[in-house]
Amino acid sequence: MIFTFTDSVKPKKIGFFLVFMIAFASFSKNDTTAYNPFFRDSILKNKIDTVRWHHLQNVLDIHKPASKIIALQQPKTAHKSIVFLMNAGVIILFILLLRLIFDDFAASLLEGILSMKKYYIFYKSKKYDSLFAVLSVYILKIAIFSYILYIGILFFGKDKFLVFSYDGFFRILALLTLFFTLKNITEFIFNSVIGTNDMFKAFFLQNLFAEFLLTIILLVVFMIYIYSSHVSSGFMLGFMIACLAGYAVFNIVRSYQLMSNIRIPHKLHFFLYICAFKIIPLLLLTKYILNNNID
Repeated sequence: MIFTFTDSVKPKKIGFFLVFMIAFASFSKNDTTAYNPFFRDSILKNKIDTVRWHHLQNVLDIHKPASKIIALQQPKTAHKSIVFLMNAGVIILFILLLRLIFDDFAASLLEGILSMKKYYIFYKSKKYDSLFAVLSVYILKIAIFSYILYIGILFFGKDKFLVFSYDGFFRILALLTLFFTLKNITEFIFNSVIGTNDMFKAFFLQNLFAEFLLTIILLVVFMIYIYSSHVSSGFMLGFMIACLAGYAVFNIVRSYQLMSNIRIPHKLHFFLYICAFKIIPLLLLTKYILNNNID
């Protein structure tokens, strides 16, 4: 059989028809691109391996940073409350005012702390008989001690000193004022009954002056700790322990010196008096503060 092409059927039309049939047949078959190695890298058929891509990008990137995190500037720390310093400034101002008003009394106070002999001379010469001066030192000592105790509670509580709580401070101030006032009044009445007022007055003034100086030192050191980043908490803890230990030793030595200068009728009664009015009340106060978390 011999086929001949006519004018109606041309080779171009036949070729187009064959190509169209091949494409139609390929479209109707199942998708084999997942198994065809020529289509494995097709971005349209397969997901990019992001882990390998990021690793490759990290290796080839010449502008990558030296570390994962770049600190453009040091992080800013929260500012300490200026109220702590302002309150300390007010206290120091009252101390200076007290120094100007009672010039002779303040000088004898410092000399009496440094020398037991001078303290006894001043005590016998009635240089410490100014009730207003003694009462001013007493009130100021309680205020400073309350302030130090409030800061100490924040210190042991790992506080950042960002906020000053007047409510917490005044609660501590009220507690210490009530405690020391009732304690000293009871102690005065007890010594009046047993006839040892002279001994009570000498010990009261000696403790008052030493505690007043100790609170001023601790106040200054606490202000340095709060507003300076160069003082560590470990140093502060060691310094406080050293101050308290030094005060305890100083108090024991001075008490022994006073006992040798002032006649005490019954030494055993005096020992019981020290335990009842000096040691036990402070232990009870400390336990109360720790149990009630006053801050």
